[in-house]
Amino acid sequence: MTEKRIFKNVLVICTFFFLNFISYGGLASLQSSLHLEEGMGVITSAIGFASLALSCLLLPKIAMRFIGHKWVMSISLIGYIFWMAANGYAVWATMIPASIVCGMCGATLWTTQGAYFAIMAKHYAAKKGQDPRAVTALFFGIFFAFFRTTAVFGSIISSTILNQKPENQTQPSNEQLSQWCGLNDCPNSGSNNTNLSSPSSTTLWTLVGVYIGIGVLAFIISVVFVDAVPADWAAAEYQNESKDMGKMIAKSLMATVLHMRHLRLLLLIPITVYTGMEQTFRDAEYTKSFVSCFLGIWMIGWCLIPSSVVNAVASLLGGRIMKYTGLFPMFCFAFCMDLAYQVTLIFWEPSVNEEHWFFLIPCLNTLADAIWLAQMSALYGILFPTKFAAAFSNYNFWKSCGNIIEFAYSSYLCTSVKLYILMGFLGLGMALLIIVYVKYMRQTRPVEKQALPSATVVDDDVKDKQDVFTVGSENAGFTGSAVMDGVEPSAYETVSIYRL
Repeated sequence: MTEKRIFKNVLVICTFFFLNFISYGGLASLQSSLHLEEGMGVITSAIGFASLALSCLLLPKIAMRFIGHKWVMSISLIGYIFWMAANGYAVWATMIPASIVCGMCGATLWTTQGAYFAIMAKHYAAKKGQDPRAVTALFFGIFFAFFRTTAVFGSIISSTILNQKPENQTQPSNEQLSQWCGLNDCPNSGSNNTNLSSPSSTTLWTLVGVYIGIGVLAFIISVVFVDAVPADWAAAEYQNESKDMGKMIAKSLMATVLHMRHLRLLLLIPITVYTGMEQTFRDAEYTKSFVSCFLGIWMIGWCLIPSSVVNAVASLLGGRIMKYTGLFPMFCFAFCMDLAYQVTLIFWEPSVNEEHWFFLIPCLNTLADAIWLAQMSALYGILFPTKFAAAFSNYNFWKSCGNIIEFAYSSYLCTSVKLYILMGFLGLGMALLIIVYVKYMRQTRPVEKQALPSATVVDDDVKDKQDVFTVGSENAGFTGSAVMDGVEPSAYETVSIYRL
């Protein structure tokens, strides 16, 4: 597969993800406001993410091994379409099964996408003579730039269709809303708030029908235009694995679970959980407690458009900036932006007469979110370069746990309590991320140069920009630094370390 074809596949995958998540994201951001009765929206969302988290431990690697990366992604899209259809007749009997299926498909879709990109980045870098870490970060940056624009278009669609602000109804005063909404939004508060009224059945089916059509288009594109991973590339990933299904299942589960033995992975768990929590807080709590409660459900989409644009631009630029700054400064910036967002929500006094703040404040969070998503994916690829499937399975598992935690207590705690819990996870996660960075820098500090196999060549351009270490399986010659966790060196393998 040529460099151009590799890049084409990256863009095609970005395209069908873009279309699929216009639909899924548009509906997902409405769950806490659209299905208020008995907390069905947040509870079924928690079920979906629980299904995703558990599936990450087993399904992705097996599916990739026996079906192939391309077809795993295509088939997974069907689960999303099923979930969208269930929203048209949202009762427990439809939403629970649909959420479980969607969660399973989400596990295979996201893990396969991460593994596919990592494989493509490795071979693209080899063909172009570039650093695989930089290429990995670039691919994920492009992907998340596409991905984050989905919220813009999904919001436009939902706001246009739901644009039905009730007329001739008595609207609560700003004083009443301040008692019911924002940080004061607690279980059973604001029961008389007309802003939280659900749309009519006709309007809901119109919205669902549009989203299903877009989802079907995404499925068609994935089937027709994505190339399968070349057999020899795929074989290299599974060369030491059994073809027996039983052994494959056991080994797949063990690979994902045993991957947690790495200290680096254990230290990354809190910040990975946080990335799921902060997304859910914005999509479920901010949209319900602030936007929907103060302004109405029809305003959710419009209020999310500016922050979605900021997120998309930051995702696109983040990968390029990271090449000059390294990952750790990017994470520090994301921490500061999220902390500013959360502190602002604590001291903010929302008013229906100052709608512009509802549009601007979440921009702080989506700026940080762009960095967390794209660069955390790159970080997992850097720290575990030969364990793509297990690493991304763990990443998706723990990120999903964050979604589950936030959804699970959504119907039982006040928004203020949820915000303080979120701040606690941010602080803990960042502290442990600093430890990962310090340990990484110590383990990758230069060591005495030894004789290298004559067949080993180090790219001068790469050598000028970052430390490089080369592993010869028999000679054990190193240049630059020690071996990273998870590396399984093969004969005369050259691995360049992208600076964190």
